[in-house]
Amino acid sequence: MVRTVNEQSKLAAIALLVMTFAVPAGACTLCIGYPERSAADLLIESTTVALAREDPNDPFALAPIEFLKGDDDGTGIDLFLDSVTRRALTRDPHRTVVVVRTGDGEAWRRVALASVEYVAIVRRILLLAPQWQGESGRLRRAEFFLPWFGHQDPAIYELAYVEIARAPYEVIKRLSQFVSREHIERILSRPEYLRWRWLAILMIANRGAAEDKAYIAESFQSAERFRISTNLAAWAAASIEIEGARAVSFIEERYFRTPDRSPAELREVLKALSLHGSEGRVQLRDQIVAAYGKLLEVHPQMSPYVAADLLAWNRFEWTDELSQIKIGHADLDATQAQAIEQYLRRAAALEADDSYP
Repeated sequence: MVRTVNEQSKLAAIALLVMTFAVPAGACTLCIGYPERSAADLLIESTTVALAREDPNDPFALAPIEFLKGDDDGTGIDLFLDSVTRRALTRDPHRTVVVVRTGDGEAWRRVALASVEYVAIVRRILLLAPQWQGESGRLRRAEFFLPWFGHQDPAIYELAYVEIARAPYEVIKRLSQFVSREHIERILSRPEYLRWRWLAILMIANRGAAEDKAYIAESFQSAERFRISTNLAAWAAASIEIEGARAVSFIEERYFRTPDRSPAELREVLKALSLHGSEGRVQLRDQIVAAYGKLLEVHPQMSPYVAADLLAWNRFEWTDELSQIKIGHADLDATQAQAIEQYLRRAAALEADDSYP
């Protein structure tokens, strides 16, 4: 894709901005809608990366035409060439299929039907991957993928989206000012971007425009009124970003103090509070912890989620309440009970050390 001088200047500014702050160890706690292992992860972790096209001797099989990483050991690519991919390769002789293998004798895995530009990005990933270790490496990795966010090629767009979506919230916040309102609207309005909307919602919350703030407030209030849980975590997190303590109070009043809220709704707003209590507007943590007390009182079934946050934040105000919930709720499964037990053990250890608050 040919970029204008203005676009190139903007991308350079983004890169400079990313280099001015450190990336925390953890990724965004709200992140949803992306695979556990990204395409870049597969490329980096695999021992063999190859470009393939239709096998001239078998129209339903792939044959390697170039190895970008590792060597050809003579074994075939055990992947079926579907008719859609086959037609795409026929229409464009420059397109290839990127395939990887994690080790000798392992099955091949398809990464993408790739354009020439996608392959160029793959080559750069493989070249730069050794530099993407540790905290400074995470920073360089985030910087690398910024220019392709919103790319017209869906495969490249997804490649960049997944990497940005997994970034710490601080990275997402700072990137937001470089993403156009038009692009965010495209994500919010098109059905094919449904699983990506949470990121657009977070970005729009950090742009600072008055119309964006009104849009978020209205959207979150509508979700609450009509009991919608889809993208609720993102709307709640965006509302906290722009309204702060007022939004936390709204969540406590309309969700935590309301007995008939569904578990799905409660989980979603908890994600938003966890995000801000951990790496967003952490100055609201005291208020969030206090709100958790009301949640435990009205919705004790949510206690494992609360215990996990309180343990991460070293907050032990609700030790007695969680202890009683653990005793009185035999319906908790093993994982849920373990989350509470871990919290209670930590609280007991601190008390024994005379350091309990």
